[in-house]
Amino acid sequence: MSLLDYAMKRFGNAANSSVTCPICGSKSSHPANKVRLGQTLLCPKCKSLFVIPR
Repeated sequence: MSLLDYAMKRFGNAANSSVTCPICGSKSSHPANKVRLGQTLLCPKCKSLFVIPR
């Protein structure tokens, strides 16, 4: 793994946000820009679609 790959992986993970599903209560990681823009998220556990209110 090159230094550039390592840096991109670290910065990519920093842009994720931990979100709790309102249906099943499972915590999952989603891109922070999707959460910030109010886009629809998919729960990986129960497969429900939800939006995080501002």
